[in-house]
Amino acid sequence: MAPLLEVRGLRRDVAERSILANISFTLDHGQILFVRGPSGVGKSLLLRAIACLDHLQGGSLLLHGLPPCSVGYPAWRTCVAYVPQSRASSLRGTPAELYFQAQRFAAQRGRPRGDLPALVGALGLEQSVLNQQWGELSGGQAQRVGVAIAVALGPAVLLLDEPTSACDAAAALRMERMLAGCGSALIWVTHDPQQPSRLGGRVLELPLGNVLELPPPPPLPPALQMQPPLRQALAGADGDDGGAADGGPGSAAPGVALTATLPRPASRAAELLRGNGDGDGDAGDGYGETFSDSPLSPPSPSQLRNVR
Repeated sequence: MAPLLEVRGLRRDVAERSILANISFTLDHGQILFVRGPSGVGKSLLLRAIACLDHLQGGSLLLHGLPPCSVGYPAWRTCVAYVPQSRASSLRGTPAELYFQAQRFAAQRGRPRGDLPALVGALGLEQSVLNQQWGELSGGQAQRVGVAIAVALGPAVLLLDEPTSACDAAAALRMERMLAGCGSALIWVTHDPQQPSRLGGRVLELPLGNVLELPPPPPLPPALQMQPPLRQALAGADGDDGGAADGGPGSAAPGVALTATLPRPASRAAELLRGNGDGDGDAGDGYGETFSDSPLSPPSPSQLRNVR
């Protein structure tokens, strides 16, 4: 049986200089691969390449044995969701609006959902933050909400670029617990030397590309173990890549109302689409377009055309 995700001989150049070369690994459901290395070795470039946001200069990507051109780029970016470091200051509207808008893309329809308000609560936040403007949230709040949205959308693979960088120690532990139990395979860029030891899995060391197997992590103390409410919140977002919707778009915990006044699709698309990336990609073929400020996997122009 083919692995969930396979990266073969990936090569990524920037300005005719090789940044990533001969990167290879496989990943199955529920596995964690941490990515470590000094600044500038291409950790974020690796995530963008796996998300099909940038051209590869060599190598291949396979999801269930199929390349992106066979899966389709909108479907690939739905199943392999990129969560960049939070830049909420440039986002408009509320997290609830972004969550509902993401569900309207054609590639997201009919997919299972986690309980977003409960996930936000499990990360130590008041559920009301989902109805606040992005600009009103602190960096740590925005980072946690963005990750919760991505988890609730139920991707098979989450590409996480330092998801706890703006969190204090307690918030980081909550985030680790939630992500480790979400069911998605995780490719997790980290600068925290203790994170891999706490969670186990494997470590990809850049720039050499060596993959190290970690010993199993010690058992969590009872106070940090996943409690039944969090298990229920994650029930619909189990890293599957298809299936019937669980509760439908916008389902929420009892007594919690997510409010979102959605703009017309065309104007929202124009608001989210901000140029052609950061200089690493080329526009016009579904790779170069980026929503690098969004906590969700960036949709392609074909997805935007399919918004109803």
